[in-house]
Amino acid sequence: MQNKKIMPILIVWWLLIIYWILAMFSVSTYESFSITLKTFGDPSNYFFFFRHLRNIMIAIVMALVVYKIPVDFFKKQKNILIITAVTFILQLLVFEKHIWAEYWWARWWINLPGIPSIQPCEFFKLGYILFMAWWLIRKRKEINSDNQLFISFIVINALFLAIFFFIPDFGSALVMGLSVLIMWIFAGMNRKKILLTLGIGAGAVIVLGSIAASISTKFDYLQQRMTYFITGWDDESSKSIWWQNEQALAAIWWWWLIWNGYWKGLQKFGYIPEAQSDFIFAAFSEEVWFIWNLFLLALYFFLMYYVLTRLKNVHDDYGKLIVIWLLSLIIVQVFINIWVNLKILPNTGLTLPFISHGWTALMANCMSLMLIYKIIENK
Repeated sequence: MQNKKIMPILIVWWLLIIYWILAMFSVSTYESFSITLKTFGDPSNYFFFFRHLRNIMIAIVMALVVYKIPVDFFKKQKNILIITAVTFILQLLVFEKHIWAEYWWARWWINLPGIPSIQPCEFFKLGYILFMAWWLIRKRKEINSDNQLFISFIVINALFLAIFFFIPDFGSALVMGLSVLIMWIFAGMNRKKILLTLGIGAGAVIVLGSIAASISTKFDYLQQRMTYFITGWDDESSKSIWWQNEQALAAIWWWWLIWNGYWKGLQKFGYIPEAQSDFIFAAFSEEVWFIWNLFLLALYFFLMYYVLTRLKNVHDDYGKLIVIWLLSLIIVQVFINIWVNLKILPNTGLTLPFISHGWTALMANCMSLMLIYKIIENK
């Protein structure tokens, strides 16, 4: 704490947590009441709020654990391979039906003895980043001259991302795919191969999506989301995708005219789905003036600006790759979540980093932020 350089990232971190407290305390009341009444028979308006306070404590502890680990630990080949293997195996457990955690409609949560249900993809992303950064830095000089390297990179990423198509978790596949593209650009890939990567990625989405949809009906909801996004058609009487998106838009654009006031939002009462997670940006927008949304965006942009300007302090390319990759995962997910709330993108199921409810996502984000801090400040 004696080093003043610690302040910018910590300030952003704590301001995001404060923003979360204000948003979650208000917008999660209806969901909390409904879930506790149905599950426990004893309704509470603050189930999600108090549970996420616990999540924050866990996330802070895990961030401090990362802070205590020397950066060199993440540079050793043996450690990288172990972390990658553990997170990969953990991710594969979502295909074992006996340890599924039925979390609403999602089946990519798993139950392990002694710990709360976890979403393993959040940890897999960290292992994926460490492995790919380590692999890429060893081959960086050959990135444009060796076609075999390009093919290997595509194959490795295709194997990793295919896992998420068959869960299905297209949101995580989208975030990781875009972060890969950012990493290719940062590593110096030429324009031709960047365009080729985009083409291969688009083709893979179509092929894998078609295969997945043909073998299981659990992909039907994804098809419905995409159909509505492209055609704008849905059954209004069912109050499904059409209803959800329209209510989210109504809540967000309300603040251009007048805002209801803190705690007084109406859309959170069963109109906006997952008001405490996927659509927390929309639910809270109805209650606060637009300046608070601009403040939230300013925090994310400042975090991105600060980290990028501090990259000059990082003296090894491997550390730079990790920082850029971790930062891109956070910022890309921010844009995707907000664009879904604005109906610029179809529903993805992705949460808003540091703001939405979800203990594994919060913990992974806090650990990532701490690792970014350690690397750019040479801790």
